[in-house]
Amino acid sequence: MNLKFNINIVKVNIFIILIFNIYLMGLALGPSLVNSFIFLLFVIFLKKFKQNELYLIRNYSFTAKLQILFCIYLILNSFFIGNEINLFYKSLFFFRFFLIAYVISKLIDFKLKTLDYIILSFLIFSFFLGIDIFYQYLTGRDFFGFEPGLCAYPKGSFEIDPKYCERFSGFFGKELIAGNFLVTYGLMFLYFFFLRFNKFRYVGIISFIFLIIFVFAIILSGERNSILALLIIFTFNMIFNVKLRKKLIFIASLIIIIFSVLFNNVENVKYRYFEWPTSYINSMKSEGIKKLLDTTWGSHYVISYEIFLDNKIFGSGFKSYRIQCQNNKYDFRKLNEKYNLNMVEGGCSTHPHNIYLELLSELGLLGFILFLLVLYFTVFHTFIRNFRYFKNEGEIVIILSIIMTYLFPFKPTGSFSSSAFSTNLWFFIGFYLYFVNNLKYKIKNKLY
Repeated sequence: MNLKFNINIVKVNIFIILIFNIYLMGLALGPSLVNSFIFLLFVIFLKKFKQNELYLIRNYSFTAKLQILFCIYLILNSFFIGNEINLFYKSLFFFRFFLIAYVISKLIDFKLKTLDYIILSFLIFSFFLGIDIFYQYLTGRDFFGFEPGLCAYPKGSFEIDPKYCERFSGFFGKELIAGNFLVTYGLMFLYFFFLRFNKFRYVGIISFIFLIIFVFAIILSGERNSILALLIIFTFNMIFNVKLRKKLIFIASLIIIIFSVLFNNVENVKYRYFEWPTSYINSMKSEGIKKLLDTTWGSHYVISYEIFLDNKIFGSGFKSYRIQCQNNKYDFRKLNEKYNLNMVEGGCSTHPHNIYLELLSELGLLGFILFLLVLYFTVFHTFIRNFRYFKNEGEIVIILSIIMTYLFPFKPTGSFSSSAFSTNLWFFIGFYLYFVNNLKYKIKNKLY
């Protein structure tokens, strides 16, 4: 008797699934695993380059040349303008962020079931994170014993009462980024799950339950930036995502209901999102928009602007804000007098918490323009030129909306040169370009 077995595992690239799970674990456990993920992507790049060297050389696109030019500028800037040799060494490896997007978009094989397993890995991780945040909010510690952040201890530090805490990050621990993870990775892979698994029963119900958990957890996390990111994603998809537009009205109503319930019944949610921000801004002595500049965030922006004015063309040097902001000429008292402000403290930090002001102050107009050109030709040029095709591709629009949460100019951001911020940004750009390349292939086949 002949037996025929349909072994699904042969339809899966185990190695690719493994490296993406290493990256996923690295987001929670630390940069060493994230660096391992990048190293493995580099191995894939070298292998493909060796196998098809001439093809890669002949097909350097204009975008790739821009990326190379920006990396060269960064190296020269850090060497000739920066004053720390270790920052020069760091500039040599900035190319790794562009490499992440390139390998994901062009060299990784997501065919057959591989992408499905990656989707399930990220979705299960996100679901567990959401439940973990709930548990941390209810008990004061998550399943692994991590405490919330920004807590007051009226009964002593030995007793944690979650109602006196503002930030809940679950098993991310002291890295208060759980809300950002759920609003980006969580929502993206939930959307992929809904699209790719909708042939199975109850997928719609499961997706709806996951969405509720994610929204609750995002709000409970206390990350105001994540709420703004949620608003950006919602608005962008209302405008461009034809497939999702009708469902967004229902989703918006759901989010408003959830936020209203938590706002009216959870004191630390009300305090985190309304009472503290309004009281803090109102306590500033200036009038109108200048109140925002008086804040800690505003002082970062004012100082970075001043550094830019003193170094317009080439900037003050790669990753130099942390050094320049200590200069006496940027003392907040002098800036108060110059701009008629009432800042109560300086804005010295590792970076100015806005990538555009960081680029202007550290790399000058030349570096700023180069980086904008890289972003435009890598991400937006293709979308604008092929919008009539993209508007029916939900995956492309949802990823682009998430990319916009990192690039939106009027919100605090991480440093463009930090591993955390740039790895996340170029990870999503890689997936965006992967689906763009697939669409181009489909369009080409239809035309010919």
